[in-house]
Amino acid sequence: VINAQFTKIGGGMAFSSGFKFHNMDDEANQSGHFTAFVKGIYEISQSLQISPSYTIFYPNVTEDANTKTVVSSMMFDINGHYVFMSYDRFEFYGLAGLDILLAWKKDKYESSDTFKESDNALGLNAGAGTCLKITEQAALFAEAKYIISKYGQLMLNAGILINLSSLKGSEKQGK
Repeated sequence: VINAQFTKIGGGMAFSSGFKFHNMDDEANQSGHFTAFVKGIYEISQSLQISPSYTIFYPNVTEDANTKTVVSSMMFDINGHYVFMSYDRFEFYGLAGLDILLAWKKDKYESSDTFKESDNALGLNAGAGTCLKITEQAALFAEAKYIISKYGQLMLNAGILINLSSLKGSEKQGK
């Protein structure tokens, strides 16, 4: 019997190896490395989960004598988790999924001219993660994933998840 439902929601910070906008080697085309994200966990069964997330990158700003360049990006992911080990407080899982990256670059020249361009990329995620339950209501998690795409990058995510089912239980007890 499958009893699927959203069970956890949370967020955190990540470090990315970054990507080069339009794959151009100039340092001004490098994306930011630090991100913030929100994510949810939708449990299909004890060992299968779906995890949608939204990530925004801290923009990379470079300036020289004549130009200010800003590379900004965000991404949407839908990952599947397969929990291959679950202990009392620990959970280890593999992840695979789909990644949609949206990126923008803005060059502002000393002459007041501004040149803007954008790009997007579809990619695949592959990685692994772990979750540590610290209370009935909260868990810490960490993930490492590689995004296979024209803007391929390695990401290390860490954050906190709130257990929605335990919050519903505490609401019922309070009434």
